[in-house]
Amino acid sequence: MSRKKLFFLIAGLCGAIACVVGIVLYREIFVASTGVERTTFTVAQGENVSQLAERLEREGVIRSSFVFKVYTRAKHIDRQIRAGSYVVQGPVTLTKVAGELLYSGGAEERTITIIPGWDLSDIADYLVQEGFVENKEVFFDRAVGIPAHQYSLKRQLPLPLLEIDTWQMTAPELRGSLTTTIKFAVLKDKPWFVSLEGYLAPETYRVYADATVQDVLMRLLKERDTQFSPEMYTEIEQSKHTVHEVLTLASIVEKEVRGIDDRRMVADIFWRRLKQGWALQADSTVHYAVGKEGNVFTTDADRAVDSPWNTYKYPGLPPGPISNPSVATVYAVIDPEPNAYWYFLTDHEGGVHYAKTLDEHNANVLKYLR
Repeated sequence: MSRKKLFFLIAGLCGAIACVVGIVLYREIFVASTGVERTTFTVAQGENVSQLAERLEREGVIRSSFVFKVYTRAKHIDRQIRAGSYVVQGPVTLTKVAGELLYSGGAEERTITIIPGWDLSDIADYLVQEGFVENKEVFFDRAVGIPAHQYSLKRQLPLPLLEIDTWQMTAPELRGSLTTTIKFAVLKDKPWFVSLEGYLAPETYRVYADATVQDVLMRLLKERDTQFSPEMYTEIEQSKHTVHEVLTLASIVEKEVRGIDDRRMVADIFWRRLKQGWALQADSTVHYAVGKEGNVFTTDADRAVDSPWNTYKYPGLPPGPISNPSVATVYAVIDPEPNAYWYFLTDHEGGVHYAKTLDEHNANVLKYLR
């Protein structure tokens, strides 16, 4: 082969390779990596461009971490990346992601804290105060279902305004772009007639400043869902209980006693009482039924109310949780501390006193509560 032909052959091959590379690069840089109309991602404090690129590839925001690193370095964007949350409108391309990093300082976020033991009414008050929802009525009507004290007093449990087996709504990570159906394993045992009480994890969260109340509740529900490990589900199944029963008892224990050791002790007492068919006689459930706040004690009139949440009047667990317990309390109920007591009381300072017999318990009542 002559030198001239060899030159044209090599030139042709180089041209073909350049053409293929150009097409690939064009696709990687300018063609959408996902079909969603909008997506969000975060940059952690101290995260460098290599770490970010690899994570964005794993999350499906970009196709190639290598191309992303080359592109951002060529454009000198890698030196200007700031920590924060970023929103990219579709079509989501590498150039749009890079441009968001260059021109946006990150979406504004805020911190919210849900306290262990808060019920839905407490959460509603807090979210109204923080500006996520107009008022408590909207919170219950649109988001979580009917509060306990609005249920029929004749144990007729009407359907709440929101049915949740799989929750179909806008996922926060899509930031309002698409409606998606997310299946939560933690909801598998939840009866259709009870609200989301107990299913919202009390934690401190970072949320978008413009988040809707549904966005916030989705975040809380997803957190509760992630708290239940496969090992926990196995232990619950072996105990012959359901997730709903565990959350219901944990919500009561959360309100009745403070320390984790006492919670494990009281959980054992309650499980054994339930097994024997005894009434739990938990003042906290009565407070929940009548919508009462304040101290942990109840009046004769409170205990006489005809509500399925009144564990003085009706044996067994109430229809659903009375608060949103911490994950530590959930663990305490799954793995209680075996003991020989059948009674306990909490004094005015929060101390817990146990008794094996009713006579011992009555003596504790006279000693610590009167």
